[in-house]
Amino acid sequence: MSRLKTLFVIISAIAIGTAVVFVIQPSRYKQPSRIEIVRVGVLPDEDEAALKLRYSPLLEHMARETGLKYQLVVPASYADMLRIFADKELEIAYLGGLTFVKAQIFHHARPLVMRDVDTRFTTYFVTRADGPLRDCESLKCEALAGKVLSFGSKLSTSGHLMPRHFLKLERRIEPESYFGEVRYSGAHDKTIYQARDGEVDLGAVNAEIFRTMRRDGRLKQDDLRIIWETPPYPDYVWAINGTLTKELRTRLRNAFLMLEMGDKEHARILAAMGTHGFLPAGTAEFAPLKKIAQSLGLLKLVK
Repeated sequence: MSRLKTLFVIISAIAIGTAVVFVIQPSRYKQPSRIEIVRVGVLPDEDEAALKLRYSPLLEHMARETGLKYQLVVPASYADMLRIFADKELEIAYLGGLTFVKAQIFHHARPLVMRDVDTRFTTYFVTRADGPLRDCESLKCEALAGKVLSFGSKLSTSGHLMPRHFLKLERRIEPESYFGEVRYSGAHDKTIYQARDGEVDLGAVNAEIFRTMRRDGRLKQDDLRIIWETPPYPDYVWAINGTLTKELRTRLRNAFLMLEMGDKEHARILAAMGTHGFLPAGTAEFAPLKKIAQSLGLLKLVK
């Protein structure tokens, strides 16, 4: 009996030990930590002071509606934005069409919302009002040949991808062979100032930023002249990284979508964002941009 008793004790110990393993084992895997600060990345398409002025009202609204804190992150460049998004240093990012396509392909970005104006965005080609192209009325003007053209960032949709595309499609112009020099300023406001100051003859700029700079006085009405506006295309989108929970994605989306012009405070926020409201965003809107970027060889991984 003692041998049977001993065997029973051993079997019982093994069973208990196994049970303990199954109870403890799950604790080895960390559950996703609760996000208390949402890091929001925005493209450096203007100087940092202007960006803070533009986005602060929106982030204050988001904090009120979601109960979370928000931190505005302005990367050093468009490429840096993709890097920190890939490294999960941002929960949400305001991306141009091209940067979103790259972030979706390489870094699992998901579209959240876009402004109503972003479904039909345009680029202006601008020149100094009293400069050498003052009699040029469109990009068919022969006086453009041999002049200096400035795009914005190479990764900018409105400052490079689409103006380059439409130069080729609509005007049969290859910038590097048609113009005397092609430059990249890195930001829309820099392109505008370079054109205004005569550093370049022609600039391809975000139409919304151009209008905003005229409204707020950074650009005088008679500083620059628009000689061509591109056809419309889809552009900016608020995107999230793939680690966010469904519940948090919903909270963020609802905070955007609830903004309406009929509310005085909401109207102030929307005005700062250059829109009348937000719409749910999907990947289908950006399929045409993906094809254009592929045709121009711009869908390479940025490390």
